[in-house]
Amino acid sequence: MTDSRYVVPTGRGYLGTHAVSTDRTVTLSTAVLGDRDWTDRSRVHAVAHEDGVALVPAAESTEPIAAYVLCTRHDAARVAVGSVVVAELGLEPGDSVRVYDLAVIDDRPGLLLVDAADDPCLEVDAGADGERDAGAEP
Repeated sequence: MTDSRYVVPTGRGYLGTHAVSTDRTVTLSTAVLGDRDWTDRSRVHAVAHEDGVALVPAAESTEPIAAYVLCTRHDAARVAVGSVVVAELGLEPGDSVRVYDLAVIDDRPGLLLVDAADDPCLEVDAGADGERDAGAEP
């Protein structure tokens, strides 16, 4: 069995992929925010995470690398993640960021942003018959 060119592998809790804009920001939309208890004008902190950068409610963090405010534009909630986070991830304009539900990764409220080209959250696929690839590590 070969990989499908139409399937992009992701990990548990995957919420979406976003591109880094020319002004070195990433805008996370309502679809990614889902049903989180983040309301208009909520403050979120970007904190270093072993897999990337986590966005957590401000009350969950004391030493953020950046702080952001959830805003509403055209009746849709958004968080514009700035150049500090983009630099922390080592990304350039045009690169992609994958967003995961942090609660699925390490049981904390928030979002996890990772470099899509080097996604540490990918899961090994056991294949259709349940056997691992011969070259895959256990």
